[in-house]
Amino acid sequence: MLNLGLIGDIQMLEPFTKRAQEHPQIHIAGKSSVGTQPLQGSSRISAPEFNRIELIERSDALLINRFSLLPFQLICDIVKKSKHFFAASYPELTAEECSQILKLRNEAQTVIQVINPFYYLPALQWLNENLRKPAFVEVTCFNEDAPSTEMLIKLLLMLKSITRHTPKKTGAVSFRSEPVNSTFSSCLLEYSDGTLVKINFGNAGRENEFQVKTFARNQFVSINALEEKAACNNLTVDLAPFKKKNETNAFIQSIIQNRPPETGMEDYCSVVQTAKTILAKLDQFTSF
Repeated sequence: MLNLGLIGDIQMLEPFTKRAQEHPQIHIAGKSSVGTQPLQGSSRISAPEFNRIELIERSDALLINRFSLLPFQLICDIVKKSKHFFAASYPELTAEECSQILKLRNEAQTVIQVINPFYYLPALQWLNENLRKPAFVEVTCFNEDAPSTEMLIKLLLMLKSITRHTPKKTGAVSFRSEPVNSTFSSCLLEYSDGTLVKINFGNAGRENEFQVKTFARNQFVSINALEEKAACNNLTVDLAPFKKKNETNAFIQSIIQNRPPETGMEDYCSVVQTAKTILAKLDQFTSF
């Protein structure tokens, strides 16, 4: 039996927690929500409240979505004590801090999984198994609500899982239109195998959009991720065998089977460095 602790905004953690509770080897040890402001009566998770230090000691694994509540040294202590954790939000870490956590993780054999929601969509699971390389990949993702930095990290994590590589070269542009209160950003990623990826994202002042198109030898793919539809060479792809994966369950299975998570700390640290490079280039356009 694994004792699972919850740290952060319990309401936002509830979808992950409910899935964890379905696993026969999981017991919710408690929660630590001090420092958050959940809506009154908003969470249906019944668990005792502890301070963070006590909850960490009581838990074998943790679901965390507010890393601002945890000093960096406490995160290091969690890793050193082999307290596995699922990052349901993205921790703000420097390159040096990432390296330190990775070193501690290797020594303690701690499972650290980072949320990668786009990768687990059925159409993207199909693409992960079937994409021919080298390829030209075009990702278009406009969202009215998501902060641009968080959206970029989500997209880069998805692409890291699909390409299995870190881009060797990046370029980026960004333009804002005040009359329609919208921002368009685009970046081009070049990989060592010849694959090129173009990402268009931002707030375009229109309905949300999430599409992926790929072009490779004898393979043209079109994916509408919001509608969960995909086509390959103009033929509809049967996504029935690719059910949406449960990230929480994947995390639990990684612990039980003592295997690396599908999206781990190495992936996240690599993506953060790529995102910083891209954002620095996008910042050059803010004065225009």
